[in-house]
Amino acid sequence: MIDQPPGPLGSGTPEDPRLVVESWMAIPGADGWRLLVLRRTPQSGGFWQGVSGRVEAFDRSLRAAALREIREETGLDTGIEIVDLELWTTFRGPMSGATFRKRSLAAILPATVTAASIRLSDEHDAAEILSIADARRRLRFRPNQEELDALERLLALRGSAAARG
Repeated sequence: MIDQPPGPLGSGTPEDPRLVVESWMAIPGADGWRLLVLRRTPQSGGFWQGVSGRVEAFDRSLRAAALREIREETGLDTGIEIVDLELWTTFRGPMSGATFRKRSLAAILPATVTAASIRLSDEHDAAEILSIADARRRLRFRPNQEELDALERLLALRGSAAARG
């Protein structure tokens, strides 16, 4: 699914939602998984999130759109693995009022990523690396909690596979 051409991008109306991706960025560590979360600027809502953005006509796939958005919003561009969380959410944008259809993804980042290594775009004013529990407390929207549930299930499977060798 995430490697296929994205299909119709949509116009942002309830009848034709605009296609977007959101990537929840997980970082492996000796003490378990941590999440890189970004805070939107106050004029963009001031809420915490993963990396999100519109899929563009030139994106070859949802994976390509996710990698482009991660590069644009964090400056990270190597060693990133994109994994499908297999969730679709339709929502109304809190700032634009447009209707969006979002595919939720995981982005497994290199263990060497630190908050200081992030180069924020002008859409965000802060980046933090938090435990999943701390990241949950920062999130404003219920669908984001569901995305973290799916991410935790994925990371638990990865942890189990790693423990088995």
